[in-house]
Amino acid sequence: MAAKLKKRALAEFSYVVTEEPPQPVKKLRLIHQATPPVISLNLSSSNSSQETIFLLCKLEESMPIDKESAEGIYNELVEHLIGERDSIVRCKIISLFARLALVPGFNIQLLADDLLNRLNSETSHKVLSQMFVSAKTVSQMFSPSSPYIQRFMRAAFKNVSDSDHQVRKSCLQLIGCLASCEQQRKDTPASPDWPVSIQEVLTRYISDEDPRCLSYLPMTIPTLQLTLHNSGQYLGFSVYQQACSALSDDYEGVRLAAIQLIWVLSHLYPESFVPVTDSSEELRLVDDGFAKICNMVSDISVKVRVKACQLLGSLHLVSPKFLEQTLDKKIMSQLRRKRSAHERAREHFASGEWSTGQKWADDAPKEDIDPDSVNLLSIGACGAFVHGLEDEYLDVRNAALDSLCELASNSPQFSILSQDSIIDMFNDEIESVRLNAINSLRKISHNLLLREDQVEIILGVLQDFSPSSREALRDMLGHVKMATRACINNCVMAFLDNLQRYPQDRTSIWRCAQKLGTKHPAHVLALAPDLLCLHPYLDTPEPNMDDPAYITVLLLVFNAAAKSPTMVPLFQEHTRRHYSYLRSSLPDYVPVIKSLEMSDDFTTSNNSSTLTVGKTAQYLEELTLRLRNIENMDFKSVISILTVAVRDLERTKQLDKGISASADCTCVFLRSQLLLTKLLARVNDPAQCETDCDSVNSAVDKILQLTTKLQTVYLGLTSSLIWTVKQIELKALTLLMVVTLSCGSLADKIRMCETFKHYLTYMKKSAETESGPTDTVTNHLLSSIDLIDASHLQVTHSVLQKAINSLSPSAVPLFRGIRQVKATLEEPVENLETAIKMAAGLTAGLRVIAKVENIKDVRNVKIQVKYPDQQSQLISPPSTGWTRLSHLSHKLDTEIVMSHALWSEACSVDVSLVIEPCGQARHLLKKQEMVQLVKPVHILVSTKPHKI
Repeated sequence: MAAKLKKRALAEFSYVVTEEPPQPVKKLRLIHQATPPVISLNLSSSNSSQETIFLLCKLEESMPIDKESAEGIYNELVEHLIGERDSIVRCKIISLFARLALVPGFNIQLLADDLLNRLNSETSHKVLSQMFVSAKTVSQMFSPSSPYIQRFMRAAFKNVSDSDHQVRKSCLQLIGCLASCEQQRKDTPASPDWPVSIQEVLTRYISDEDPRCLSYLPMTIPTLQLTLHNSGQYLGFSVYQQACSALSDDYEGVRLAAIQLIWVLSHLYPESFVPVTDSSEELRLVDDGFAKICNMVSDISVKVRVKACQLLGSLHLVSPKFLEQTLDKKIMSQLRRKRSAHERAREHFASGEWSTGQKWADDAPKEDIDPDSVNLLSIGACGAFVHGLEDEYLDVRNAALDSLCELASNSPQFSILSQDSIIDMFNDEIESVRLNAINSLRKISHNLLLREDQVEIILGVLQDFSPSSREALRDMLGHVKMATRACINNCVMAFLDNLQRYPQDRTSIWRCAQKLGTKHPAHVLALAPDLLCLHPYLDTPEPNMDDPAYITVLLLVFNAAAKSPTMVPLFQEHTRRHYSYLRSSLPDYVPVIKSLEMSDDFTTSNNSSTLTVGKTAQYLEELTLRLRNIENMDFKSVISILTVAVRDLERTKQLDKGISASADCTCVFLRSQLLLTKLLARVNDPAQCETDCDSVNSAVDKILQLTTKLQTVYLGLTSSLIWTVKQIELKALTLLMVVTLSCGSLADKIRMCETFKHYLTYMKKSAETESGPTDTVTNHLLSSIDLIDASHLQVTHSVLQKAINSLSPSAVPLFRGIRQVKATLEEPVENLETAIKMAAGLTAGLRVIAKVENIKDVRNVKIQVKYPDQQSQLISPPSTGWTRLSHLSHKLDTEIVMSHALWSEACSVDVSLVIEPCGQARHLLKKQEMVQLVKPVHILVSTKPHKI
């Protein structure tokens, strides 16, 4: 056979080559860069301040971009600034200095020295404030270790106590930007007028009587926190009292900053003790700070209430008694702890006051209470979360829910107390709040045991129109525990009602019923006679297996029976048959019940499979080691060995899900090797005198499909493995090239030769970036790439003939740590009985719900619809249809639009999920089919004529 191929390839061919006229040389049009215009201010010609301001504003609109022009403008501005007396003009010039500092190459040191010198001699508060604003921009151009940073900080510390609020605010802006904390103490003389640390600045600043200056505190605090924590230092404890007094300030920004400062100190000094107002007692700082922040939940400002609710959740060290008060609306008189009788008697004896004598053991007269000292609004921690959850703004309610959930997750006792408050939020009018409450209850479900009245409130969400709320509730029900069997019965009734209202939720309902049965086998056992309609004397009719409601009940019962074997004797004959049917049709929802299996052989094989689960990884490694020497075997032996290996791997990947991805990846690799070996044996067999180009093309296409799947569907392949897969593609294309040169037409030979050379060029580029062993065939072809040309077919054939003589299967590598892209199509469900009707030429919507795992970019996933006339439609799901479940897991919920012409009868339409392929081999062969992620679902569609 090889001799005949060589004889045919050496035949001379004559063809006409049309020479195209030479293309004219492309002329490049070079354009000289325009010289930037010379900017001249000529401020000396202005007769008034208004003209000067106009010229400066005109300069601001066309600032120079080169170093020379910027320095010239700077010198002119400095010269005019010396004799200028108008403060507004001087402020404008100082603001332009900051713009000039951004010009590349500008002398920043000169500008910084000029600003620092003017800061010491300037008397105008307005100009001084603008200087610090410009200094903030200029300081960003220096490194943190530059001495100019320390000089700017000293100037800011010196002027932070200025009488003008704008100067104080600008100084604090600069301090917050360059905060170096305690490091300034070494270089700065300490004096009452010169704060030497940011803590002292904040102590004075937080009690500043001008709210316009205090408005910058919310922006200074986060910068201060980050700087202090990064340098390993802490805020001073003395700041706490000033922060508490600022909570009653009239300005919103001050109260916001005070809340944040108390929150920081509660984390830094949680176990320190602070005195209680109007009492001799002391409280832990974290408890007192928690009560202070709780009191701000009833603030008049929405921003303050939101911030207070957000900060409460992170205070995990609060005492349980303070946590419990947040859910209690009862407020004690004056919020004081009630003293014991001994304490009251001791105080009465120590006071020495007299009694009226009209009543036995009458108390001494109390002094008059000052009405101004009674603060009815200072409720402390009492009812804080109650007020937050009942707030009129959804932002406050959401923040309160988040903090309540976080605190409850760290305290089992508090989670039990808070469950009623969270469940009440299920009836909120805003969907996002309801969804947040559902997710919050799911997070603390491991500590809860739901009562019947609570379940009744929860199940009301299943009537919600929002699919996301219903889905979240069913997911939550699968994690909680029910107290009584009445709760399970109410859940079943709610599921059946949900199926009638929203039939598209059946897969989610089935999954929830599965989890409920697994978690509550005892309750389901008590309900089994009612759920299965059992009668002690009469045989009940067999239910319809196509009824989703009946399937829901069976899934609940079967999953409970797997945990409670005493339930199995209650099953009727048709229930046992339905178990076998659901076990084969819905294996992910129905567990294995050993007493319901039909034969002992299955049980024995199942037990043996369980015993071999731990040995599958070892078997996979041993199989890979045995197949490393297939390069030196004859084709017949390789084919028989690979056939057995592929068959064994098909069974192995079903035994152990932990290595199913690696086993499936190895199986796909071996199948490509098996097809390649069969094709090699066929081409090199002298008995086969004729080689069908179509059959070889089909075999090569199957090999390339498998290699494309290896590069697309499996994650974790190393560069060495990918290089091995590409070499398999090169071997397949080499065989196709040889057969095409033997029996193909002239056009096919030229086209295939160009395609082959393009792929060799691609391989040569890949060899530079991907490391891995290169076999002799690849080395030979890459070194002879210049000899392969469509105009020299004889030379090309001789190169390929040398390569085909040394062609052999590749060694099987070991695939470890592999993840496989998997998809589960929940909607639509396969249905070939009830047809979906749509008008011909118009559109019909079809809901698609799928779950995709181990996917990096969901934009590569498409929905493919194949019509009966072999037309195919690719639909890109919108980004709003994707929901991220985890790092590599996503859920798709969208609606696609179908449209087609009139059919004579109802036909099936295939719907599946596909992914864009990786690799270049099939792309060069003009075959750009998508890689399937899930088996197509067949649905029956019937078109009817459009009514005019």
